[in-house]
Amino acid sequence: MEKRKQRTPQEIIAETEAKLARLQVKAAKQEAKTNPAVADLQEQLDNINKDIREAQKGLGSGPQSFDARIEKHEAWIEKIEDSRLEAQELLETSEAAKASVMEEIQTVISSLVQDSKEISIEA
Repeated sequence: MEKRKQRTPQEIIAETEAKLARLQVKAAKQEAKTNPAVADLQEQLDNINKDIREAQKGLGSGPQSFDARIEKHEAWIEKIEDSRLEAQELLETSEAAKASVMEEIQTVISSLVQDSKEISIEA
């Protein structure tokens, strides 16, 4: 088993200085957010990041992607087209049935009128 290698004082100082530098950068960023000039730029950056996210969402392959939405709409369009064909067929058959029934009604009415004329002539 290897022995643990101890860090030298120079390594410890270097690590501590690096950590201090990172903390100073972090503190500077926090302080800069309260600066009006930086706040405006930060808002612009946030808006740009939002635009990038939205574009990536649409161009991706998820359920909200443009391709997925197009597929859903094509399915809806196909369903609507099927409904249109069914309605056209129903309209054609209904109009034919209507014409037939109206013809029968006309025949019955003519027959009734003819019968009433014959009754009135006999009377």
